[in-house]
Amino acid sequence: MSSDDSTPPPTSPARSSPNILITGTPGTGKTTAAGMVADAAGLELVTVGDLIKQRNLHDGYDEEFDTYWLNEDKVVDEMEDMMAGGGMCIDFHTCGFFPER
Repeated sequence: MSSDDSTPPPTSPARSSPNILITGTPGTGKTTAAGMVADAAGLELVTVGDLIKQRNLHDGYDEEFDTYWLNEDKVVDEMEDMMAGGGMCIDFHTCGFFPER
């Protein structure tokens, strides 16, 4: 925030526990690790790839690469409220589209 900007930054609701994001390339064991972390820390495990398929957060399917076309806006919109209170262990390939909030 610049010195001449009087608008305060947005506030987030208080969290009782953190969100943990576990990322990595396919086949590295991130889902296994995320499950272990979620169990040990008492967090809810969210596998973003499954969420994308279950809640139709994609723009279609690419048969050549056997994958869904991720719609980042839909995923962020869906997950923002889920993550607001904390207590989530998120398993996904990347963290680049998660907003800083």
